[in-house]
Amino acid sequence: MSHADLTCGKDGAVARIAFNRPARRNALGDTTTRQLRAACEEAIADGSVRVIVITGEGEAFCAGGDFKDTFERGAGKTEAEWRERIRTGPNELVRCLAGSPKPVIASVNGAAVGGGATIALACDFRIASDRARFAFPFARLGLAPEFGCSRLLARAVGFPKAMELLLTADMIDATEAGRIGLVNEVVAHADLAAATARLAARLAAMPPVAIGRIKSMLHRAQAMDLEAVLEMEALELGAAFKTDEHRAAVRAFLESKAVGRPGD
Repeated sequence: MSHADLTCGKDGAVARIAFNRPARRNALGDTTTRQLRAACEEAIADGSVRVIVITGEGEAFCAGGDFKDTFERGAGKTEAEWRERIRTGPNELVRCLAGSPKPVIASVNGAAVGGGATIALACDFRIASDRARFAFPFARLGLAPEFGCSRLLARAVGFPKAMELLLTADMIDATEAGRIGLVNEVVAHADLAAATARLAARLAAMPPVAIGRIKSMLHRAQAMDLEAVLEMEALELGAAFKTDEHRAAVRAFLESKAVGRPGD
């Protein structure tokens, strides 16, 4: 699939995917979501990539559904056609991001609204510029949440705050987003790229199989009771102890400790 609505690049082990419709505030066109999923799948399949960064070109991260594509041209769709669009677009993208063994960072450079805010939520980390703003205006538009927002927002900020944000459709600034846990970190706008690069470099330096294993376990644990979680951990940790990656990490740790001993 062509990625006309995106710019894609790679810096070492980090894949960068950016919404590239700045004249439309990076609103989601008819195929933007499917393009983003395809670009993420390509980065996941690339053995040289360890981390994926999603951001926006221009002043916005993503302003949600494009008015013309979503509301004007979409007005003629049947309910069944809308269901299919959601299932093959937003739903598949969230499955891709959640199932990615590689960490995904949302580098939120500006407004993240509706689908844009929920795409950021579906990423593993969110670093926000102090110019970023977030809103979930589904209720104001007579709509319902998408991209897993019904679950992901409450998991990030707690049930009462998620209810407030969804029912009031209020816009919040980056400071408030940081205070309530919607984002991991807020930085000065000029420092956003550098802060994102630092986090990406730290994650890229971690053992990749372990990173993927831990991410998968966290997602699965959300739907399990304690006994199931304990059994999952026994299975996963037992397998991890037998990997070459674990043995190499232990050797590296012991060598670093040996270098630090007096008299060496």
